[in-house]
Amino acid sequence: MMLWSRTLHAGGVDDERLRADYTTAAHYMARMEPFTYPALRTVLPPAWQPHLLAAFAFAGRTDDLADLPPTRRHSGGFHVWAEQTEHGLTTGSSTHSLLRAFLHTVAVNGVPHAHVRDYLAGQARNLSFVGFATDEDYYRCLDSVAVPYLTLICSSRRPGATNRVSHSLLGLVADAAQRVDDLADLAADLRVGRLHFPHTTLTRFGVTRADLESGHQTPAVRAFVTYACRQARAVLDIAQDALRHADAEEQLLLYPSLVAKQHLLGGIERQGADITRRTVTLNILPSPTELLGGTLRTLHARMRVATTYARP
Repeated sequence: MMLWSRTLHAGGVDDERLRADYTTAAHYMARMEPFTYPALRTVLPPAWQPHLLAAFAFAGRTDDLADLPPTRRHSGGFHVWAEQTEHGLTTGSSTHSLLRAFLHTVAVNGVPHAHVRDYLAGQARNLSFVGFATDEDYYRCLDSVAVPYLTLICSSRRPGATNRVSHSLLGLVADAAQRVDDLADLAADLRVGRLHFPHTTLTRFGVTRADLESGHQTPAVRAFVTYACRQARAVLDIAQDALRHADAEEQLLLYPSLVAKQHLLGGIERQGADITRRTVTLNILPSPTELLGGTLRTLHARMRVATTYARP
């Protein structure tokens, strides 16, 4: 892991005030994403890191303000943040340190303002989320929130990166990650009144929200969880296969996330219907085969990615 001061230089961040802003974004990510931060700092090219951390921090801050449980929902903070962002896109400046870092990344890496606005618009719709009636509702939410998020992240890594983003691949990765996270967070979501599984799917198995909230492992609940795990596993396998055919930069940026979701899903499958009562955390002890395979694939992608992007 390169020293942070040298990483900022590699990313072209030499102005003292901006260096402090990017450091604020990095600290935010380290605090909010203790698993993601060290992986990003270790695996990705140093020239990408300040910009990706700024984009992750911006997206994380936005999500924190929008993705509130129904019991604590209010939109004031999100709308103020969205207005600050829009003002920053127009003027190129902000009084908020984290936002300043992100706006600089948008400017120097040529991130289309439409990507930022699409992400904000999706999160604004997320403010009124109460659940999905059908699978179609789930996919509409995926297209309006999760895919714009990945598009924004991928386009922030370096100048010209927007031309290399594959929308279909991002859709598969977003779908796989969302399905795994929805299973892992099922117990926590139920406690605050959220449920991310379509009503039609629950009805197919004769399961109600009350059944899930009670934590009773009935045959219907077990059948539903088994089905949801198999569905998540299938989508994850498809996404990983698609990523094998992507370019090296997309592999390097997206593969570690899918490896983490694979390990997380393994823990969910072992826990079974008990996920209605206990939140599942990341399995940090993968099998030797998974660990070796994931490490080799990531290293191969890193070797293929232009370390020439790093400044001397």
